Amino acid sequence: MIRLAVRTVRRRWTSYLASGAVLLAGTALLTAFALLLETGLSPAAQGSDTLVLLPVILGSWTVLIVGFGVVSTIALTVQQRERELALLRSLAATSGQVRGVVITEILVVAVPMIAVGIVPGLGLGALVLSRLTAVGIAPDGLGPQIGGLTLGGGSALAAVTAVVAAIVASRRAGAVPPVRALADAALTRGPALGRIRRRAGLVVAGVGAALSITTFFMPNGPMLSSTAGPAGVAVAVGLALLSPAMIPALGRIAGRLFDAPLQLAGRTLLTQPGRAAVVVAPLVLLIGIATGTLYQQTTEDSVHQGVHEPGDVASLSSVNYLIVAMIVAFCSILVLNTLIAATRRRRREFGLLRLTAATRSQVIRMVIAETLLTGGLSTVLGTVAAAATIAPYSMVRTGGLLPHGSVWIYLTVVAGAFVLAFLATLPTTVRTLWTPPVEALVA
Repeated sequence: MIRLAVRTVRRRWTSYLASGAVLLAGTALLTAFALLLETGLSPAAQGSDTLVLLPVILGSWTVLIVGFGVVSTIALTVQQRERELALLRSLAATSGQVRGVVITEILVVAVPMIAVGIVPGLGLGALVLSRLTAVGIAPDGLGPQIGGLTLGGGSALAAVTAVVAAIVASRRAGAVPPVRALADAALTRGPALGRIRRRAGLVVAGVGAALSITTFFMPNGPMLSSTAGPAGVAVAVGLALLSPAMIPALGRIAGRLFDAPLQLAGRTLLTQPGRAAVVVAPLVLLIGIATGTLYQQTTEDSVHQGVHEPGDVASLSSVNYLIVAMIVAFCSILVLNTLIAATRRRRREFGLLRLTAATRSQVIRMVIAETLLTGGLSTVLGTVAAAATIAPYSMVRTGGLLPHGSVWIYLTVVAGAFVLAFLATLPTTVRTLWTPPVEALVA
């Protein structure tokens, strides 16, 4: 089984590229927070509470972000191989054997990527620690304390998440009858809003809403971000999970328009909401988290009016911006890898459209229309998620629901998300369309 998994990954390494990149980036982010926590817990930190609270608070909801990113990309990778897995089932492979193959393949990719991700994680952790020392939060001369927690904490979380994601993603291919599996794979449909996904989305979004409401009643102090930050992340993940239920309505609206590419885009969204949700989910995460955390920090800056004493909580401003940049960078990597992989998966669909008289230009315009529609929905859902962080935090800190900060922050985040979406989808679509339609159908 291991030999088969290694051969499969070697021959189809591009299919696993998205999962590998997200695992590497996620491991680096988690390792950085693990380094800060281990350093803060060491005797050399001289009991610095902030050095412990910072990685605990920010690291806790970073785990949710990385976990969701790893699960979604691995699920997409396994979906791309549904036809092959269905063929294994038709050749008398049992459900357990199919699941074993999938898990082994994911581990073949995950282990080296996680190992490599530790190295940049150590560098990121050391960089944040140096900034904490510069602003007086960490004692002078305190160096990174690298031990078992640093080297094993983030990598273990990434590995467990990868295995859980592989188990969940392999259940469908291993459970359905072989003939039906081949038929379903031929349709290349994404996952619909099943019962498990619906329940998970409602639970996670409910937890986020509860944290947001709790923040309204929190005392005005440094612990305010311990509920405000996770609230927005949880709502973003919950809405991303529930997005397949909202996409068909968007497809019906687009299908009533007179433009042919928009009608094609609307039909795709209406009939395959699960696949469109693969695009929506990372964009919701990016817009919600970037908007929420940036406005949270600008509101905090307005309270202190830029006057910071060395060693106090307000001195964390520059450090917080650095950490926000790290998290937003991970979300951007997630967006690019997921959307590129999702677009490459549509090669057979594009080939079929070409054989039914659609021109390359019409297919490209259809993809542009889909990106605009899914990007618009992602903006709405991401804004709701950001509000779960911004509104209670601003109310407690400043007495108003609206954050302090320029509207250009929000517009820049949204514009950046759309730019990433088009950079991921359009070049990939153009390259895919150069494949002859007949070859694309049998690929």
